[in-house]
Amino acid sequence: MVAILSTFYYGTVFAFFCGKKNRHQNFDMRKALITRLRLILCGILLPGGAVIAADFHPLDDIRRAANDFATQRIVSPGNSTIEAGHLDPRLRLKRCDQPLSTEPLSRHRNNTSMTVIVRCEGAKPWTVYVPVRIKTYLTVAVATRPLARGIPVTAEDISFEQREIGRLTSGYFETGKRLLGRAPKRSLPRGAVISPRELDIQKVIRKGSRISIVAETNGVSVRMPGKALEDAGEGEQIQVENLSSRRTITGTVLGPETVKVAM
Repeated sequence: MVAILSTFYYGTVFAFFCGKKNRHQNFDMRKALITRLRLILCGILLPGGAVIAADFHPLDDIRRAANDFATQRIVSPGNSTIEAGHLDPRLRLKRCDQPLSTEPLSRHRNNTSMTVIVRCEGAKPWTVYVPVRIKTYLTVAVATRPLARGIPVTAEDISFEQREIGRLTSGYFETGKRLLGRAPKRSLPRGAVISPRELDIQKVIRKGSRISIVAETNGVSVRMPGKALEDAGEGEQIQVENLSSRRTITGTVLGPETVKVAM
């Protein structure tokens, strides 16, 4: 080490005094000389300018440990890509003499992101928190052309494409079964992912149609003929007319042609 310092010092000093430089260049060289000597003495920089990395744990190894942990833990319904976040390249951690341990920061399962605690439990322990991003892709329904507000969706209006579902916070459709026949609440552009929130509830009962009114009490079920006075979807409230009594009552739609009322 002394020999390295001596060679480096005298070589730099010779260049400093013997080289033809102006006052500003000499000042800059003096600052560079002092900085290099400090780094060499601290064991961070070799005379050639390279960082001494032998005693530091590779950051890629830490990221790999976090990535492997997330891969084993995440259960995804589709194709997924998992990527550990970048670590500050200035981070200097002593090389761990034991296998790295990993655990989640939170026990709450999240299929879009998580933070992995990576620990060294060796002679010189340390802990790093690594953010991990999980991207899951599914085949979902998208609009093949602009969809107008209030016009029921047909099979020609949709196609199915791979999209990252982590961004689809309003939901999505994997099939057309619960989508076709429903109308958008607002106009949708071509290529837009169609979500349940953007569609009206599918009307399973139409105004004027004959329905069956069901009333239950104490385990006894009574059915009466009725007529719908408005359109309604499953689970919605609807006004119906009891054709036997000619009374107008309110009930809940159980399905096509069936309305439940309280007795």
